[in-house]
Amino acid sequence: MADFEIGDVVGCKKFGPMDHDFQGVVEKVYNNSIMVSINDFDPADKSGVNELNGRAVIRQSEAKMIKAVPREEKDDDDADEKKTAKKKPAKSRKKVTKKADKKK
Repeated sequence: MADFEIGDVVGCKKFGPMDHDFQGVVEKVYNNSIMVSINDFDPADKSGVNELNGRAVIRQSEAKMIKAVPREEKDDDDADEKKTAKKKPAKSRKKVTKKADKKK
């Protein structure tokens, strides 16, 4: 399965109201699917595209990468810093009430 990013151009298989394969640009990436803005389609599918409001959510496994946007390399140091920042222990708070103060 390819890693998709926003801006990638992908080819999609026909489904639902679409009678032909189409192409689109990735607008949003989910865990196992992507939202695609349909921009290149068969003229016979114009009513299908209108019915879908120009967008479709498709499985990543069924999408074919046509043109990828330039990828930025992710630094391992930045990822390690984010992990250590999340692992800070929570502060323990001792609850003090007026009754506890009077008993002493």
